This record gives sequence, structure tokens and C-alpha cells, in this order.
Amino acid sequence: MAFQSSVNIYRGVGQVGQPASTSPIIAAAGGPGAYQVGTAAVNIASFVFRTATGAKTVTNVAPAADSVPVGFIQNLGQAIITTGENNSMSIAAGVEISPKVGGDFWAKSSTVATEGQKVFASVTDGSIATGAAGATVTGYVETSFYVSQGAAVGDLIIISTWSKQ
Repeated sequence: MAFQSSVNIYRGVGQVGQPASTSPIIAAAGGPGAYQVGTAAVNIASFVFRTATGAKTVTNVAPAADSVPVGFIQNLGQAIITTGENNSMSIAAGVEISPKVGGDFWAKSSTVATEGQKVFASVTDGSIATGAAGATVTGYVETSFYVSQGAAVGDLIIISTWSKQ
């Protein structure tokens, strides 16, 4: 880990995966212990899909190209930092999680995001891209989330199921 070389005078606007407003947050229905990470870790602030083997087991990889994501993984501080790491955004295999199907969250997109665009989930890693509603984004499937606050690639955006423009 490198020695700190600068100090910002203003706080950041948010953290990836954290709630971006006080709007209600809705978890995917399924009951206690409903969703569990499959055999491979999942990433915080990404979308997860049901695995081909179990309806209650989730992964960042879609079992089929037209799979619908279960939900977005909120940053609840559930990542595990292993020896030699100084940070992590991975939730280990077997851990119980609660995918979110509603709310406003800070996220990062692999594309330029503008207000009103739809949010698309990668079928290979659950990451986010944006595009017009109903558009075809190769390697991605459309979600129920919209871009509420846009930004450049790699900057924080707000994705929302409440604000659709």
C-alpha cells in the first residue's frame, strides 16, 4: 500500500453501491436466507442473476444471454478482505445476500451515462452500461433501473427505480 500523498478538502459525493437518497430500498422477495452467493464470489455494486442450478443461488454471470437480473448488490460492507489485499468489493461464495430491486444507488458505468437512460447489466460480470430504453447493448440485458444522475465513464452516477428521467 502506498503512502498517502494528498488530502482532498471536500468530501466525495458518495460511495459506489451505497444509497444515493432517502427513498425506500426494496429487496428481492424470497424470505429469510433466500439468496446466497454461488460457487464464485460476486461483486458489490453490480447485478446478480440466478444460477442454472438453483433459484436461490446467485452469481454475476447470467446462465443465458436473455436472463433477467435478480437485483443490484448494495454496498453493506459485507466484502471480505483477504491477506495481501488492502480493499475488496467481492462477497465470498456461500454468503447470504439481499439483491435490491428498488431504490437509488451510487454506481459506475462502463459507458457515458446521461439522465433518463436505462441501466443494462452485463451477462458476463454483472457490471453496468447505459443506453436508450429498449436498445440492444451487446453483452448486456436491460434492468428496471434508470440513470438519475449522469457522469463520464468511471465517475459516480446515480441509478434509480424511482426517478425515471
